[in-house]
Amino acid sequence: MDYPVIDIEGTGTHIRDLIRESGHSVAEVSEYLGTSTSLVYRYIRGEVLPSIDRIVALSVYLGVPIEQIIAVA
Repeated sequence: MDYPVIDIEGTGTHIRDLIRESGHSVAEVSEYLGTSTSLVYRYIRGEVLPSIDRIVALSVYLGVPIEQIIAVA
């Protein structure tokens, strides 16, 4: 039986779009997360998936449910 998996590139696209829609900058998001801007850009490009803790933090910071951040394939 196949089960759903997280689409890393799709999640990156969601993160990019949500940051743009929120009016925040990548620098502001990275400061909030306590990480580098380069890591946030890696999330956006779909190179790496944020940890669940950072996904929760993004959800709070951007004011959206987790389901709007994570893309499922």
